[in-house]
Amino acid sequence: MPSALSGLDTTILSINSWTISGVNSVSRVTFLTTYKQTRPVAVEYRRAADKARFRQEHESALILYEAAGRALREGGVTKLPDLAALKAEYARLSEEKERLYAKYGEVKKELKEYGIIKQNVDGILRVTPRQQERKQEL
Repeated sequence: MPSALSGLDTTILSINSWTISGVNSVSRVTFLTTYKQTRPVAVEYRRAADKARFRQEHESALILYEAAGRALREGGVTKLPDLAALKAEYARLSEEKERLYAKYGEVKKELKEYGIIKQNVDGILRVTPRQQERKQEL
């Protein structure tokens, strides 16, 4: 089972960074993927005659399985959602993020231009103390 676990070592980082505020779309996909990939090891563990030895041999997979399951339960997931649906939702949200980020860049440039225009107008309308004295003298 080491080949199935090779991509899961980084998953523990996202499980450790779990926040109580909720499970976002990316985390759900990560947790669900981890849970489904490590589930066969957990099933074998339940069937194993020598549980202590089996747990020692497959400890990392079992820890990931338990952490992913705990995270999904804490996130309010009672029935495992369809992974394809979650990936489709993630793709849609990613596209929306890219579109909004592009719009943000345009608005940021426009704001910078307005800032320059404001500085120019303020510079033109600014009255220095010398100018006020000259006006009063006249």
